[in-house]
Amino acid sequence: MSQAVQEAETREILRISHRFHLLLTACPAWIAISCGGTGDSSMTEYSNPIPETLQVVVLDTLFHDTTAFTQGFEIHEGILWESTGLYGLSSLRKLDPSTGELLEEWPLPVSLFGEGITIVKDQIFQLTWKSGLVLSWNLEDPEPVVTGTIETQGWGICAIDSSTVVTSDGSFLLRFRNVSDFNSIRSISVTLDDVPQIYLNELEYADGWIYANQWNSNRILRIDPVSGCVEALIDASDLLSPDDTLNAGPLNGIAWDAERQAFLITGKYWPWIFVARFDKTL
Repeated sequence: MSQAVQEAETREILRISHRFHLLLTACPAWIAISCGGTGDSSMTEYSNPIPETLQVVVLDTLFHDTTAFTQGFEIHEGILWESTGLYGLSSLRKLDPSTGELLEEWPLPVSLFGEGITIVKDQIFQLTWKSGLVLSWNLEDPEPVVTGTIETQGWGICAIDSSTVVTSDGSFLLRFRNVSDFNSIRSISVTLDDVPQIYLNELEYADGWIYANQWNSNRILRIDPVSGCVEALIDASDLLSPDDTLNAGPLNGIAWDAERQAFLITGKYWPWIFVARFDKTL
């Protein structure tokens, strides 16, 4: 079943990619907008910077469940929360951030495909893939409640502040939304060297930047939340050994740990969680 769902997911994303490729071909003026904006001529244009290349410096290695189809990662008050996907296997998980050990798990209804998570105050917000439903979980007594809907597929989500979240849907757009009703406030296009970056997936917000896993790659983009420009590229392709990659899926899971001043990163079916910094390449 897992293999069939993954194949369906791949077909769907390729369909999305083809659709946006046709859009870009038909509308070349879109590419002429440098970083940010959604084609609205009233929006500010930004110069496209040359992105930094950052390396992953591993500080520690923790256990990760190789059955977890990781979709979201978040640390809050000493707990590492993980969202997993696939129909019939989706869940919200509570992990020990010092070991990676599973502490508790709550399954989603079999009709829902779990996606990204973020935490605002005492609530965990979890996206679902195709249903458009946004689930809310109380941190003290987790139980899923439908708290809103979005008009796109749900992929990644991160909180900018106590009233605003950002969501991805597999395209090159990031949408800023009100936490109160999940209505879209504005959107930015994410570009690198004037090329829109599709497959934006799991998101994290840290130190004024949005970090995005790019689906089906081992690359993380550091994005300016105002302009949409990719300011830095993080290459995580060397984290897994050749043996580890045999059964592992793409990188997809990034959480900022303010206490350790480090990121925790993992992927679908990965055997490890890496505690790491992103440093400039020498």
